[in-house]
Amino acid sequence: MLQRITSLLIASTLVVTVACGDDGSDSDEGGSSNGGSNAGGDSTGNANGGGDNTGGTADSGEPASLNGITAAHNEARANVDPPAASPIPPLEWSDDLAAVAQAYAEQCVFEHSGGEYGENLYANTGSTTPQEVVSGWVSEVADYDYASNECSGVCGHYTQVVWADSLRLGCGVATCNENSPFGDGPWQNWVCNYDPPGNWVGEKPY
Repeated sequence: MLQRITSLLIASTLVVTVACGDDGSDSDEGGSSNGGSNAGGDSTGNANGGGDNTGGTADSGEPASLNGITAAHNEARANVDPPAASPIPPLEWSDDLAAVAQAYAEQCVFEHSGGEYGENLYANTGSTTPQEVVSGWVSEVADYDYASNECSGVCGHYTQVVWADSLRLGCGVATCNENSPFGDGPWQNWVCNYDPPGNWVGEKPY
């Protein structure tokens, strides 16, 4: 039976500003996590406290709060290293997947849903953009060796982003005031779902 790989990474953008002449300091702790149905290991991903996934619609069909997230995924898929033997198909935005992702983001729990889709999670304090979220996942390419299909650290978010058999994408984001993986204070919970799911054990992403 095929098994999916799951991983947990906390990657945030904590920003603390101190008055009286002290400089503000940024912490690069934060959070992202990758997983989905058929996944073993730890789970991560939810958000409660108000959906930010509303407003106008971008060309891909994504809401304004997620503008550019599909393009950022597809840029990574078009520029894999080593290059794919044939082009990796671009992901298409799915309102159905986005509705699932948004509902889960609004639960404000940073752990995987265990649902039927591939799933990447990201948590942050302060402000970030959809492109920065995807960039955080894609940066894991530094820990991935394509030849051996092994990770020297966390790379499951990257491999899901570029998984060639995943064709549909839907994401959600919510601002949360509880269950913060960073302690106290508001935080953002980002969830992206992928269909068909990727990260099957023993298989390369492309």
